[in-house]
Amino acid sequence: MRLALPLRPEALSALPLELRLEAERLEGTFRHENPVLGPLDLPFAARLEGERVRPIPLPPPSLEVEGWLRPTGLELEVRLRLPPGRTWGERAFARILEALFAKALEESLPAGARPRL
Repeated sequence: MRLALPLRPEALSALPLELRLEAERLEGTFRHENPVLGPLDLPFAARLEGERVRPIPLPPPSLEVEGWLRPTGLELEVRLRLPPGRTWGERAFARILEALFAKALEESLPAGARPRL
């Protein structure tokens, strides 16, 4: 599941997010209160190439972010990375977790910055 997020600075400040920028590398952690698993810290990393934000893969569970740095804010696609499910039950559980993550992210944002699914 991918979520497209147009993020202006005021939307970024509303997120339970920790960001660090070192040279051309953007790193961070999204703090997610999951009703099934409890509190989760989902790390992410990306490389800045001009205006382009390219994901740096991290082991699951993590986030993959990519998109564009614009004068008005960030345009990001966010993907929740989970371990691959081996059985249909594990894959179904992963879908539930993805939906819960999308809902939590949407509720964290101001109304004008809601994700496009």
